[in-house]
Formats: sequence, C-alpha cells, structure tokens
Amino acid sequence: MRSISTREFEGMKIEEAFKALGSSPEGLSEEETRKRLAVYGFNEVPEKKENPALAYLRRYWGPLPWLMEAAIAVSYAAGRLFETEVMLFLLVLNATLGFAHERSSKRVVELLRKQLRVEVSVRRDGKWRVVDARELVPGDVVLLRLGSAVPADVKVFEGRLLVDQSALTGESLPVEVGEGGVAYAGSIVRSGEAKCLVVNTGARTFFGRTVELVKQAKARSQQERVILAFTRYMMVAGIAALLIALPVALAEGWPPARMLDLAVTILMGAVPVALPAVLTIMQAYAALELSRRGVLVTRLSAAEDAGAVSVACFDKTGTLTENKLQVVEVKPFGFSERDVLLFASLAASEGARDPIDEAVLRRAREAGVDRGSCRIESYTPFDPHIKRSEAVAVCGGRRVRVAMGEPRTIVGLCGAGGEEAGNVLKEVEEASRKGLRTLAVAVGGDGGGMRVAGLLHLLDPPRRDSAELLAKLRELGVRPVMLTGDNALVAREVARMAGVGERVVSVKELRERGASLEEVVDGVDGLAEVFPEDKFNVVKAFQSRGYVVAMTGDGVNDAPALSQAEVGIAVAGSTDAAKAAASMVLLEEGLKPIVDAVTVGRVMHERAFTWVLNKATKTLQTVVVVLAGMLWLHRLALEPYQMALLLVANDFLTMSISTDNARPSKRPARWDMKPLAALSAVLAAAMSVPPLLALAVSLGSGMGWERATAAVLLSLIYTSQFRLLMVRERGWLWSSKPSRAVLLSIAGTFAAFTALALAGVLMPRFSAKDILEILGISSTCLLAEPVKVRLAAKLGLRA
Repeated sequence: MRSISTREFEGMKIEEAFKALGSSPEGLSEEETRKRLAVYGFNEVPEKKENPALAYLRRYWGPLPWLMEAAIAVSYAAGRLFETEVMLFLLVLNATLGFAHERSSKRVVELLRKQLRVEVSVRRDGKWRVVDARELVPGDVVLLRLGSAVPADVKVFEGRLLVDQSALTGESLPVEVGEGGVAYAGSIVRSGEAKCLVVNTGARTFFGRTVELVKQAKARSQQERVILAFTRYMMVAGIAALLIALPVALAEGWPPARMLDLAVTILMGAVPVALPAVLTIMQAYAALELSRRGVLVTRLSAAEDAGAVSVACFDKTGTLTENKLQVVEVKPFGFSERDVLLFASLAASEGARDPIDEAVLRRAREAGVDRGSCRIESYTPFDPHIKRSEAVAVCGGRRVRVAMGEPRTIVGLCGAGGEEAGNVLKEVEEASRKGLRTLAVAVGGDGGGMRVAGLLHLLDPPRRDSAELLAKLRELGVRPVMLTGDNALVAREVARMAGVGERVVSVKELRERGASLEEVVDGVDGLAEVFPEDKFNVVKAFQSRGYVVAMTGDGVNDAPALSQAEVGIAVAGSTDAAKAAASMVLLEEGLKPIVDAVTVGRVMHERAFTWVLNKATKTLQTVVVVLAGMLWLHRLALEPYQMALLLVANDFLTMSISTDNARPSKRPARWDMKPLAALSAVLAAAMSVPPLLALAVSLGSGMGWERATAAVLLSLIYTSQFRLLMVRERGWLWSSKPSRAVLLSIAGTFAAFTALALAGVLMPRFSAKDILEILGISSTCLLAEPVKVRLAAKLGLRA
C-alpha cells in the first residue's frame, strides 16, 4: 500500500479514500489492525532527544554555579589549592547530582506520559470499542464528539465537527469540518459528532504531532520563586557580614590573601549549593506518590500548588455521587413506557461514552426495546447551549423527529402551555425534591409540531465515603463547594445527603436578578444550574476573594476554568481537552484523590519549609560564629576548606529531607518570610553558642589555633544534626518519627566526621575524650527546643 499524503486525501471522495486504504465504514478487523501496526508503527511522533553531554554542561551555567566558580577562582588566586580542589569537587558533585535528578524527573514525566493516554472509540470487528490512540492505524474508523482530541489525521464520512486548530495553526476561530473534510491530529472537537476514517498516523500526519497531555512547566513555581528569593536574602546576610568583618580585618592589617579567605568562607556558607537538586527530588517524589494514589500530574509543580488550595470546587456527578446514572422511572404522557424509551434511545448516541446516553440505552435494552427497528437518518448530539439532542428516524415506514433534554427546554420546543406544561413541570419539581434528575422526551412528525412524550427520572446515588472525605477536606482547611447543572431543588437535596451543606445558590437566579458571583461565594456550599462556561467565572469570583482554587471538570467547555484555577483537575473519564488543560488527572472517581492531592501537597510544603529553615539557620549560625571570632579574637574561626566540609555535611546530606515523614499542615500552605526569618534568626543565635563555647574551651585547655578551629567545625557539624531533628517539626521534635533516609543521613554524618577526627584526616587528630566533650557541648543546642516550640506557635508556624 503506497503512502498517500493527507493533502491528497483531502481531494479524494469518501469512497475513494476507503478504497485507497482498503477499509469500509465498518472499520478493520483486529487481525488486519495487527498487520498494519507492524507496517505503520504506533500512532506517535518520536521525540527529539536532548544531547546528554550538553545537558550536563548546562549545569555549570547559572547564578548558583557562577557563585561557586567565583569562590573557586578566589581560592585559587589566594593560593589555597586544597580548598580549590574541595570546592571544585563540590561544583562537579552538584552538577552531577542535579543532572542525575533532572534525568530522574524526566523519567517520572515519561512514566506519567505512558499512564496518561488519549483514548478513542474505534470500530473493530463490527463493534465499537475503546483503545489507546497510539494503536490506531490508517483505515480505522473512529467516533469523535464534543471534547475529543483528534488522534490522527481523519476524513469525516458521517456527521459534522467544529474543531479547534489553534494549537496547530494559531487560528483562534474553530473550523467546521463536514462530510468529506479532513480534521488534523492534535486539534480539539468543540462541538458535533462524526464518524471518521483515519488516513494518516504518527509522523505521517499533516502537522506531525500528537496530543501532548503531560508537560514540564518551564516557568518557576511559587515555591521555587520563594526559596530562591529567600536564598538571595541569605546572600545579602553574607555580604552584610563581610561589610562588618572586612573593616576589622583591614584595621588588624590582614594581608589581601587572608581577606580573600574571609570572603570565601562567608560567601560559601551562603551559597545554596543543593537547592536545585532538592527541589527536583521533592517534586518528582510527590509526583510518584500521587501516581500511586491514582492522581497523575501534568506538570511536576502541581503537587505543591495543591498544598496551597483553600477552596475545592467539584462537580456533583462522579465526585460526590457514584456516577452510575440509572433511569429509575419512566413517566409517559399519552404514550406507553416502551414508546418513550424508544424515542429516548433514538435521541441517544451509541458508542459515545456519555453517561446519560448509556443510562437511557441500558434501560431501553432492559425493557426489550430495539432501536434497531428504526433507521436513523440524522442525529444532532447533545449541545450544552441548546440543552438537548435530536434525531430524525424512520420507524415502521413513518418518519419521526425526536428530542431529549432539559425539561423546560423541551416544553418550550413543543410550544406546550397551560395545563400540559404545568403537569410536566410539576412532575419535574416533585422529582427534584427527591434528588432525582429529569429528562424530557419529545416526538413529532416530519416537519410537524412536537409534543412531550414523557419524562425519564434518573438517579445518581451519593458515594458512601463522601461525608467522611468532605470532613477530611474541612480538617485540612479546604472549603468544599459543589457545582452542578441541576436545578436548585435537586442540588440542595444531594448536597444535604452527601454532607456538603444546604446553602445552595442558583447561578441562573443570580443572573436573572443581576447579582454577581463575588457577592455570594463567601457564604455558599454549592452552586446550582451551572453551565460549563460558568465555571470560569466561578473560579475568578473565588480568586477575587483571595482564595486559592482547585476546580474539577471533564468536558471541553471546562478547559478555560481548569486553566484559570491554580489547580485544574480533570476527573476520571474526562475528555482529552479537559486533560490537556488540567494540572492533574484523576484515575479514580470520588473525593479521595482530591484529598490525597491536598495532603501530598501539604507534606511537600512542610519538607520544603524544613529545608529552607535549616539552610537559613545554618547560614546565620556560621555568619555569627565567623563574626564573633573576628570581633572577639580578631581571627578567622573557620577556614575556607572547613566551610567546604560543612557544605557537604549540611546542604548535600540534608537532601534526605526531601523524603522525610512530614505531617501535613491543617491549613493551606503559605510562604510567609517574616516569621520564617524570625524563627531562623533566634535558632541561629542559640545554635551559635555551642561552637563558640567549644572554641573557648579548646583555647582554654591549651589547644593550638588549628585544633581550636577544627573543634568549631566539629561542633557546627554536630549541632547541624541536632538542628535537623529540631526544625523538621514545628512542635516538639519527638512529635513524629524521622524517615529512614533522614536517620541514616544523621547517623552517617556523625560517624563520618567523628572517624575523620579520630584518624586526623582533613583536621588535627582528636582523642575520643575530646570528641565526647565537643559532642556534649554541641548537644546543649537542644535546650533551645522549648524556645523553638513556643516561638513557632506565636509566629503561627504550627498547624
């Protein structure tokens, strides 16, 4: 079979296209599909692989590497080759670790990409089935409808589509594709429904691209911006310390080389060497944790955003309810139940995966109604703007027109009035009070008027765990708000049964009386009669009141709201358009994945907060120790190479915080610099006492200056391990158990530097008695624990 371009297929008639591809409107067989898959390959475009060598070299370019490289240059100029080698090693280690973790995070994204697949309804062996879009081959017959991503270049042979090609061409207006027209891979169906012939797949598609649902955001997340800003403040603290220390050194007549040592020591302590790797590990770890809980993130920073959510807006269907719609009652008006079910089934779409259509068709089959006895001539799928679906069919030699949709819309379509309309709407209201959703079915002759044939009452029962999970959300400081297209009566009953609350407001009524959403969002538990396009305004209204919003959605019209919300959540079974716009995609129904996302986000925030607090306290502690040495003894209490060793012990070994057993906060995650800076300053002041005490004791016992500074180094390392145990909890340090990685990191650091001191490697040799004495002095920093607990509570840092 020769390769035919999509352009050539555009000029062909439908029959010619089927013939060229050896296919028919009934599609291909599974056996033929396997053969073609071997010839054409999977329906995907191979990604361009980045050169690993260039990616690694880029790790040496940027603000943080520049600072390290400047410190290396200064050390080399001062003739300190050992310190230069140590810092060069740290620079290479940082680049290597960052590169390794970047590769690891890309593997995480690749794993998510494989899990988050585009699915499509395809005709195989004469039956409709759902398959991965990557398994499509030329000649397949697919069914596309509102919200579908066009999975390959396709030629429409039955129906019409309105497709959005803005991602491909930049054209903002949707394009209509009728029978014989071609829709390109990567575009989104905005309205309509059509059966289509796949003409080209993968790299042979016209634009050579497939729908991308997983993306790695290039923009910095809020957490990254805050941490980088805080690190800059630490650099400012280092520079301020230099401005104090250098005049003292000048007054003492220090040589330039020694003043360079002073500059290197202070600035090295402020450089956040491990920051990039720590952030990447935290995000990748959170993404993997969420994937294990049935939540796929489309960008790695989504988990931290979930931790900041203060309002969660969610659809009633599938989240609060089981999403198992059932037609529980048929109410005919002048027709039999079987007639009403037949008319309803003709207005439903088979193979479209719509829950309402599936419920109607299932009830019709259970009643023994065969819609195959009628021939459907035309079908208009449900459109949320006109609130109904329609079909024209020939039944028993008579052409009929049927419609199914929202009762008031159908009553208006039929022109019903007076007693007839009153009876219909009274029945709808009574059903609404029971929490039932109602569809009206209308029928009429070809070209004639229509009449209401009957009503279908549907029930989607509340999930058993909804009340419990709503309570958990409230415990986490997240306000749940239910959104539904149902009328206010149905919405209030469902909200009451599920435990959401009873303060439900109709968006339609708000519009009618000219009120704004901003006026009511502070006091509602739910919003009724919400159109998909209303969701965007709902998000904006909550954001205008200062809330951080999570919004769920599943349809193409939900995409703007999902993009606007800080956390857009595509629920299980969402359209491809919703998945592409969302930050998270749920694999399971219900509230549990949303609760899990918030919890994991809060835990990630606590870990990040711990790392920043630890880093800030360590930086201020070393600055205080160095300045105290300068002002007290007029000497440098910490040499550059010792600061390099301290960097290894602190910045790199504390990367284990990324997987610590942190407890989620009971309120939305916020970065407030003032209390964090205040707590770190107080802790740094307290933590500076043991190293200075160790220095005084060492000098008082007759040790030389080299041994005394080594004692300061050991005390700083030991206090750092105690500090890590303290700052990982804003409450008492024993409130939670550290992770195995944190415990191993602390034990390993204690053991490694104690062994170096006993062996006299990189420092003078110390006896076991000396080390125990320094360890005892260092442990006095734990006396600051009550101060930390009280101050954290006073500053509002405890949940």
